[in-house]
Amino acid sequence: MLRERLRNWRKITIMGASLGAVAVFFVAGILFWGGFNTVMEATNNMKFCSSACHEMSWVYEEYKDRPHYHNKSGVGATCSDCHVPDAWGPKMIRKIEASREVWHWMLGTINTKEKFEGKRLHLAENVWRSMLRTDSRECRNCHDWSAMDLEQQPARAAREHARGFEQGQTCIECHQGIAHELPEAWDESPVWAARFEQDTEADLDRGDPELPLEAEELGDAVAAEGDIAATLAWDEVPALDVTLFLPGQASIEWIQDGSEHGGGRAFSFGDRCIWCHQDEEADIGALATSAEKIETYDLGDKRGHVPMAVQAAFDDDYLYMRFQWEDAEHSPLPFVDGGMMDPENEIKLTVSFADDRVDMADRGGCWASCHHDSTYMPDAPEQAALEESELSERLALMSGVTKYLTESRTEVEVRGRRGAARGGWDKLKEDEEIEELFSGGVYLDMARYKSGSERTESGYILEERHFGDSEAVVFSASKEDGVWTAHMTRALRTGAPGDKPLTLDGKYNVNFALHDDHAASRFHHVSWQFGLMFGAEEIDDEMVEINAMRIER
Repeated sequence: MLRERLRNWRKITIMGASLGAVAVFFVAGILFWGGFNTVMEATNNMKFCSSACHEMSWVYEEYKDRPHYHNKSGVGATCSDCHVPDAWGPKMIRKIEASREVWHWMLGTINTKEKFEGKRLHLAENVWRSMLRTDSRECRNCHDWSAMDLEQQPARAAREHARGFEQGQTCIECHQGIAHELPEAWDESPVWAARFEQDTEADLDRGDPELPLEAEELGDAVAAEGDIAATLAWDEVPALDVTLFLPGQASIEWIQDGSEHGGGRAFSFGDRCIWCHQDEEADIGALATSAEKIETYDLGDKRGHVPMAVQAAFDDDYLYMRFQWEDAEHSPLPFVDGGMMDPENEIKLTVSFADDRVDMADRGGCWASCHHDSTYMPDAPEQAALEESELSERLALMSGVTKYLTESRTEVEVRGRRGAARGGWDKLKEDEEIEELFSGGVYLDMARYKSGSERTESGYILEERHFGDSEAVVFSASKEDGVWTAHMTRALRTGAPGDKPLTLDGKYNVNFALHDDHAASRFHHVSWQFGLMFGAEEIDDEMVEINAMRIER
């Protein structure tokens, strides 16, 4: 009977296979699947990634300095969390793609640090393209828009994440260097090139609006009437509370270098300084005065920031502004004999205007003209080099390198690669090119008040700083009960070369600088870049903080 039952069992088939064969295949399948998953998991762990085919210790060391390895939450991410998808199908595709990497391991393509550095940009581009294509899929395994509580995030992170969500951005667009060091000139990669494109030729063709015939007469009227702004009733004009701060030696090159300034990537992608650093002015100023960061000179007891109230009004012909700030006790600068860099002028107040034809002015205002090789900056050239330069006939170099715009140079070194000096003072374009830029409106308009002589200077910055006396822009200032009050009257269309013609339907970049306590050169307090409009009914929150009020006088 038993034999008969066994014979009956042998007759049972599943899809044409005997029960015994099915059992053998079933056990073999379990063993195969278990072994397959064991191999899959073994090739996903950190030990494998940092040894075996990936014996690149230098990559592992830089990863250990990143927040995905060590952070306050204690939750880290390993190589596979970022480079291997969770879903089975994409994971298999990734593993098949990895076979190519095994082949290059066998060839020794990047088996030394030098070889790896030579391929770093290419390798990074492969990952960037993949993450852009998959909407940063691996990032979203842990980070998801829907799970973010922006109210619990720091103000800067909340602001950037909210904007990223609204604009449909994906993680890798802002977090390129989150796990590995960025390659040199990473922002010049074709992967990101579209985000940096600017229609410069269109900007040059646009030029400044033609001046009406009465422009010169308006300038004469300012000269005749004096500072009209000082006679206005300002009580009804809204005030913007601005905090000026010491920028130290944080040049425009330093700002763009992500290895030193963590916001370098965001700035290069179009973020304005104020978006990330608003309300941090006092902290930044403290870094400078303590020489903890961005400053190497001993500034003694000089205050790091200055709160200022700014008001703006206009009529059909003029822009009027009022500035108020508290004075401070004299704090001698230790590195200057007598402690005063400019004994004749207790204060100097500067207002600058630009439109979007000046590269970076829409993000950093007059910071676009502050370079690492200017006077008192780390890479300022020796006086002998200035005197011997063939450019001494074209530039005023006797007192050092003044402010200049990047557009006026053929090349500007940003990162100081291979020990090169940052900046480009000696890479001046030809005179014809400079004139083309100027006629196209590519310059930074500046007006400055000097308290000692009660003098107003007006000019512009392009290949260098140009200042002269002005009749179309007039300042006045006085100090009472420890508070400075300054007024500015400026013809909208002054008729003077280098004075940006302002139209009532235009948008402009404006910012302020204050040399207080007899300071000179770069030892001033500066503001962020603000937007300026004239009586606009609709305010662009991303652009405008100052909406001048129309008044009748």
